[in-house]
Amino acid sequence: MVPPRLFGIDWRQPIPFYYLSLGCAALAYAAVVYVSRAPFGLALQGVRDNARRMAALGYNVVWHRILAYSFAAVIASFGGILLVWQNAQIAPGTAGIPAVIDILVIAVVGGMRHPIGQFIGAFIYVLLSSFAPDVLTTFGLAPDRFKLLVGLGFLAVVYF
Repeated sequence: MVPPRLFGIDWRQPIPFYYLSLGCAALAYAAVVYVSRAPFGLALQGVRDNARRMAALGYNVVWHRILAYSFAAVIASFGGILLVWQNAQIAPGTAGIPAVIDILVIAVVGGMRHPIGQFIGAFIYVLLSSFAPDVLTTFGLAPDRFKLLVGLGFLAVVYF
């Protein structure tokens, strides 16, 4: 599965694809920040904190949760499309437990209070996954065990 040629640009080339991904990430970030500050986002925060109180105030809690999951699914679908275009294929193992654990580690390391935290967490995760094999080789461990350092970093963040 290759990306379509739009506007005469070959999106399979690394530089155009990088800017396409960066643009999608910036748009997703702007959308999340906008929605979180809009009345709908404030209602979602109220539903998260105390659903019974929001229901007593007249908000339809179930409908707000459905719309929140739909909004998150739209953003995740753009990420999935970009992943398929980058790899030119999709496999069932792409959406397995290891990918979910990586996303959880990214969210916890970056922080879940502000949308920029996930970008920071992803940056730290990529740095660890890139340089951890070199560090492990220095200590005489197998370089394919880079998740050991990621796990230790995750435990340190959770502990502190």
